[in-house]
Amino acid sequence: MRQLIEYFWQLLLLRRGPQDAPSSLGVLTLLIGLNLVVNVLLGRAIFGGAGRALGAEVLELGVSAALLFAALQVRGHAARWRQSYVALLGASALMGVLALGYRLVAGVAGIGGLVDLLDLALFFWGLAVLGHILRHALEISLGFGILLAFAYTMFLLGLVAQWLPPELVINPAT
Repeated sequence: MRQLIEYFWQLLLLRRGPQDAPSSLGVLTLLIGLNLVVNVLLGRAIFGGAGRALGAEVLELGVSAALLFAALQVRGHAARWRQSYVALLGASALMGVLALGYRLVAGVAGIGGLVDLLDLALFFWGLAVLGHILRHALEISLGFGILLAFAYTMFLLGLVAQWLPPELVINPAT
């Protein structure tokens, strides 16, 4: 387990690629479950509850799996799907755990304003990591990988917002 966490940390630092990910069905299943838990915890406030957050995460997992497979198929690298998806899921889960950690610390310390800045930094870091994964999986440039990552992210956000609109929370005290 320690080696797996170390691999994903190195992936987040752009030092390892999806070709180094395990191609294990067990690891894939574990990471799907971990993403469900972490992203439901993160999405509860946005979607107004765990049920809607779970729906959004299931949609995201399905669409990301299908789009990744389609892109790999077009490039003639369909055999890379499992390792690439494991890399994507592991990076997402680890970034989600980081987000849960700093949100917890910020909540306890009463510095909620810092969370928005950290979320923005994590968003851009996530684009770079996804671009890095796509670069290796699809054999494209890092710049084009990041462009694809941005397009994918915007598409996915629009799709999720269309099917499961986020809850608008208005705080009357502000």
